[in-house]
Amino acid sequence: MTLSNEIYSIELLLITPRKAGLLSRTSGLYIETTEELQQFMDQARKDGRYGIDLEFIRERTFFPKLALVQIAVGESYRLIDPLSSVSLDPLLETVSDESIVKIVHAGGQDMEILELESKQIPTNIFDTQIAAAFLGLGLQPAYAATCERILGIVVQKGESWTDWLQRPLTENQEIYAIDDVRHLLPLHDHLTKALEKEQRSEWALAEMGKYSTPDFYHPPLSHCLKKVKKAGSLDSRGQGVLGELYLWREQEARDQDRPRRRILADEIMVEIARRGPRQQEALDKMRGLDGRDSRRYGRSILSSIEKGLGIPESDLVFIHKKRRLEPEEEAALELGAAALRSLCRGERIAPPLAGNNADVEHLIRAHFDKVTDSTDVKLLKGWRGELFGKKIIRFLTGELVLRIDPESGYPRLLES
Repeated sequence: MTLSNEIYSIELLLITPRKAGLLSRTSGLYIETTEELQQFMDQARKDGRYGIDLEFIRERTFFPKLALVQIAVGESYRLIDPLSSVSLDPLLETVSDESIVKIVHAGGQDMEILELESKQIPTNIFDTQIAAAFLGLGLQPAYAATCERILGIVVQKGESWTDWLQRPLTENQEIYAIDDVRHLLPLHDHLTKALEKEQRSEWALAEMGKYSTPDFYHPPLSHCLKKVKKAGSLDSRGQGVLGELYLWREQEARDQDRPRRRILADEIMVEIARRGPRQQEALDKMRGLDGRDSRRYGRSILSSIEKGLGIPESDLVFIHKKRRLEPEEEAALELGAAALRSLCRGERIAPPLAGNNADVEHLIRAHFDKVTDSTDVKLLKGWRGELFGKKIIRFLTGELVLRIDPESGYPRLLES
């Protein structure tokens, strides 16, 4: 039996899945004036919460193009057309209001847009996807699946890849959009109670707290470079050049409102950093770099290279190169990963939510290197440290052993 079934043994298992009630375009779904939106948000302040979802397009631009705002307050839900004359200010003023809970599902990109539009760091965010993941529904349970499992409601699918910037929107688009928020408040009620019952509220809220940190929206350069494929293959000087190229590309993409890859692809950027051409002629010969782009951006690229080459030696380290694991560390990595899976199974938490193999490796390296400062080790911080990291360390030191549970057939960590 999964954790979710245990929690909802009364509410969920006795519910027969039903389709959400139908809506029509004549239901007065749109907020037509800024004054109406202000009244709606005033009610949200009184209630202390609202549900929100955004539709946007960003495939061909750097900045997402906000196409539709869906919001739920109490038992009311409305659409706001950001392309209309309605000002979003009454909504944006609440983004950083800590007294109001903003309820979302898989809200990372939505929060990025709200931060961009409001120029404020969002606070007090409750993500129903994260909450569901702490209750045994898997790592990234979809909104429709969460509604069906928790509320017994089947919501409409099929419009997620539609053109939300077209006008007028079709009735199916409007129904799909409203469905994305009309169940957020009931989900919030159910999930909050379930988290409290399982004593997991603190863990879930800590995980949701990432939305209220500046680094979520403006990560440091070292974090950005870690996401560039093969960046770690460069020496420290090459990484210094790559950092300058990355900063130039970021600004260029913003200025032109074009995707980063349309300015300079990651693999080409890494190769430029590796070779460090100093002249336009050498840059023109770079494989994969279009001749027009070479001439258009050549001066800026060469300037970035010079900046990178001029960085003082002491300031060059962005990404630490990993030393090769010793045989005993490789063995510990395999055992540590098995221990994490065992612990996750026991806690009914999807392993990727706790950490991946890279996180286990980081823990193993810190343990063998006798690192005393664990602030940078993900599996030793917060709820992850409490549930998993510290127990894996005890396992590695022999205080716990991994044995097959005769009842379940799965390995379990037990006192030695």
